Amino acid sequence: MKDKVLIVEDELIVARDIRKTLERNGFRVIGVARTTEKALQLIEEFSPSLALVDIFLKGNLTGIDLAKHLNEKGIPFIYVSANSNQQVLEAAKATNPFGFIVKPFRERDLLVTIDIALYRYENNKRMGITDDAVSSGIPKQQSAAARIERPASVSTGCKNIIGRSAPMLHVYNLIEQVAPFDSSVLVLGESGTGKEGVANCIVQQSRRSGKPYIKINCAAIPAELMESELFGHEKGAFTGATDKKPGKFELASGGTILFDEVGEISPGTQAKLLRVLQEKEIQRIGSNTVIKTDVRILAATSRILEKEVAEGRFRLDLYYRLLVFPITLPPLRERRDDIALLVDYFIQYYSERTGKTIKALHPDDIRRLLQYNWPGNVRELQHVIERSILLSQDDIIREVALPALTPDLPGEIKKDKHIKTLEEMERDHIINVLNQCNYRIAGKGGAAELLNLPPTTLHSKIKRLGIKIDYE
Repeated sequence: MKDKVLIVEDELIVARDIRKTLERNGFRVIGVARTTEKALQLIEEFSPSLALVDIFLKGNLTGIDLAKHLNEKGIPFIYVSANSNQQVLEAAKATNPFGFIVKPFRERDLLVTIDIALYRYENNKRMGITDDAVSSGIPKQQSAAARIERPASVSTGCKNIIGRSAPMLHVYNLIEQVAPFDSSVLVLGESGTGKEGVANCIVQQSRRSGKPYIKINCAAIPAELMESELFGHEKGAFTGATDKKPGKFELASGGTILFDEVGEISPGTQAKLLRVLQEKEIQRIGSNTVIKTDVRILAATSRILEKEVAEGRFRLDLYYRLLVFPITLPPLRERRDDIALLVDYFIQYYSERTGKTIKALHPDDIRRLLQYNWPGNVRELQHVIERSILLSQDDIIREVALPALTPDLPGEIKKDKHIKTLEEMERDHIINVLNQCNYRIAGKGGAAELLNLPPTTLHSKIKRLGIKIDYE
């Protein structure tokens, strides 16, 4: 007999169907509750291993109210709901569920989500953390004073992550919690927040440090080539396969693979990747030989994967396979305390690279940087400092090279102010959009889409305007 499950659902037909599915697959259903009060009674009486919780129930209390009690008891739970209101979903997400299934759902979706929820729960228990710690970044049994007094990123072993702000301390704590284990990690955050740096830090502190570490930019590999890149192929497997080629999973054996922008993977490749994660084995294209894999999976994306799942572009089962241990990076506008530190770091870095002796940024410009909203996050700040160093005439940066950082006051006229041509304005606008899109031109959320241009037209404009594409 498998784990004991409590069903909290006020629709009797739905509850009956869930119960039949679970019992048919070996689970023990300890009861069905139509209200939060009844659920609390069953929890005290039977101590379930897992709860399936609808959000809106009969009575005054909701499934979100029940979730708080489940968290206190250390009982993992999955939301089963037809609600799609964004405010309700955000409130539900804040309770740190181990899964979320939207009605109506397939039997297979329910079983896969339960399987992954129980795996995540056991995995977190083995690492000595609670699911609340995964969300907040606070390690178990660590005092608030210890968190506040902790020094900057130097103590984390993360060489290229800079920051002392509270959100970044949370990130460091999560890295330290998960790095020693082989659990999958999903790094989330807006473009330019430093997701790859977090992945690199996890690898540096893992037992696989020094082993192969392969990074795959999922947005840069065409869908028709992705399968060959990941799994390899035999000679003659398809037109153009003139030699046998091992895939990334073979090359990374014993090490780690980072799937950067994992939300860009095509549905067909998603299904094959899911099988690899489940079975831990691959087959080259054109071969019947099964090859066992020993690879840790890290993934990163700037997309909101819950939305991608809801709109049918990303598989629910793959999403939960990757969501074993999520780390969400804060945007720069939510960690302004780190801007001065980042500026100092980038000044030193680019001074060494350019051979210039730049000591600091003028205090007035620091204040201007603190007022800016940074849609391109840390990467945008990095590029601003690099350009400012290149334009600087002495050892102090006296004006940051950021277009429209501080607009002129009404009626203010500056002498010798250069009036930009339409071509210069177009060039500045395209550069700003490219910064925000991490220099990704095509695809959803790419610069071409934001500018409402065909990718080929944008490529032509970039070439004509002499814009240098920086893919770093």
